[in-house]
Amino acid sequence: MTIILSNAGDQDCQVLRDSWIQVPGRFIEITPASDDSWQDEVEQAIHEETETLVLLGHGTSFGLLFPILERGEYIIHENNVHDIHAKNIICIWCNASAFISQFPDVHNVVASSMFISNVEEAYDYGFTEYDQPSINETSRHCDQELVQLLTENVPLNEWVMRIGAHTDILNDIDVFNRQGFYYQQ
Repeated sequence: MTIILSNAGDQDCQVLRDSWIQVPGRFIEITPASDDSWQDEVEQAIHEETETLVLLGHGTSFGLLFPILERGEYIIHENNVHDIHAKNIICIWCNASAFISQFPDVHNVVASSMFISNVEEAYDYGFTEYDQPSINETSRHCDQELVQLLTENVPLNEWVMRIGAHTDILNDIDVFNRQGFYYQQ
């Protein structure tokens, strides 16, 4: 298993890091201080990983962003998504599902849609009663469930149903985030 985290150094990415760094496997963390060798490391990882590839961080419908968001540079994008050889692909960034759905030949993928992980995003979607610590707890809770599904070897085609049917939903943001997961066969 290979996990690639685009870590912008903000609260959102810290929650992702804390949740996913515990998972056994290769952990590649790209930060704003990373030199240009990150490109070679990512390319090598997506070529070599044949089992499970987890991609985390900030992103758009154009892919997983490099951690200096203002640069508009992508780590995973239309030019390298087809280089992924993993049997299982997990994409956790805002609008990952919109990105993946553009590539129907990329198979066995679980991807998040819009994923609220900070107060600004919460306000944008009408959730004005939540502070950052409660949003962090909601994100941690969801990440922990995803990690559990992964470590229990639950097939990806069952993830969306299980995520949506979870009985200990924390709040409305948790519901919103869970409803946004997508599976591409």
